[in-house]
Amino acid sequence: MKIDKSNPLHWLYLAAFTVNAALVLVARWFRRGGRDAVILYGHKLNGNLKAILAHAATVAGGPRLFFLTMDPVYYRALKKAGHPVLLGLNPLHMFRLAGAYALVSDHGLHALILLLKFSDLKFVDVWHGIPFKGFDRDDFRVQQRYDEVWVASELLRKLYIGRFGFRPEVVKVTGYARTDGLVDGGVGRGRVLEKLGIADPGMKIVLFAPTWQQDDANRSIFPFGVEEDAFLARLNAFCLEHGAVCVLRKHLNTRSGSEKVWERVLHRPYEDYPDAEEILLVSDCLICDWSSIAFDYLLLDRPTLFLDVPPPFRKGLSLDASYRFGQVVGDMDTMFSTLGHCLGDPEAYRRQHGATYRRVRQQIYGDMADGQAAERCYIRLLNLAQGCPARE
Repeated sequence: MKIDKSNPLHWLYLAAFTVNAALVLVARWFRRGGRDAVILYGHKLNGNLKAILAHAATVAGGPRLFFLTMDPVYYRALKKAGHPVLLGLNPLHMFRLAGAYALVSDHGLHALILLLKFSDLKFVDVWHGIPFKGFDRDDFRVQQRYDEVWVASELLRKLYIGRFGFRPEVVKVTGYARTDGLVDGGVGRGRVLEKLGIADPGMKIVLFAPTWQQDDANRSIFPFGVEEDAFLARLNAFCLEHGAVCVLRKHLNTRSGSEKVWERVLHRPYEDYPDAEEILLVSDCLICDWSSIAFDYLLLDRPTLFLDVPPPFRKGLSLDASYRFGQVVGDMDTMFSTLGHCLGDPEAYRRQHGATYRRVRQQIYGDMADGQAAERCYIRLLNLAQGCPARE
């Protein structure tokens, strides 16, 4: 759950969650054996967490995996969908953590930091994206205390050790579990289109997925100094002309903008559509800026347009502009003309950018984008259950 600091109800949730986490510490003291559960914790059940949970469900025996949330509404939605989910506001649910031997997170911990500091629960980080964004060791002070950190490739391992300050022995190359669905095709196109509200299965789909304001509070997610409505009006007209539809996926941290409804521009924000991999699978072209979603889309070898806008990161870039593997566009006219060429002749795009694409894919993923990343993560969970060394 993403905490809205201006929402008093969220502070009440956090207070109750903290009390329950403290009670878990006491419960773990009295329950020393029989720990066979793994807790998954993040804003949403998506990405690497969802992929690991889905894989575990296919394996007979083994640890029991539960997703933990503070959000009662989201809890009910996951419960209705049949997911194994715990509500952090419910003390009885939280006592499941007394029987857990590991916790896997892809963001921060909120009140669960008490368990990191004062329990023998093993912690694993799978993070939520391969970053253009510049980080340093100060950004990962919590995760540096984890037992293991699972990364996408050897390049990312070197980045985590050299720039982010992690101990070499805890950083494990597993691949990103969430990429398995991109490699093997994942869910059916028809079901995803239905969820997105796209009735025509032959419609070409453009995904516009910019990063949020980040460290530039006055930054617009719409490029080239164009106002939101003007940008979307032209995008809508382009899609009408080319038999396409644009899915606009705003980041969880992006402020709400215009509520205007467009015929061929569909607002599908992260909050309501957290499963990015499904949207990527049905998209014919991606438009982004410095969003980490580009590195997921990289695996599909489809046209990608990068907006030539300044990166909004105070600490620079972790992965520099040489990793922008597609066409960089610097103004509206170039963007739309390039987009038209990409939709009309995607093979020409591949011929032009194929060498860069192959180089970046090899650097970012190596041989770890093979559809088996979730299996490798699951094996590491089994290893943790067999008594790997505790944190220092």
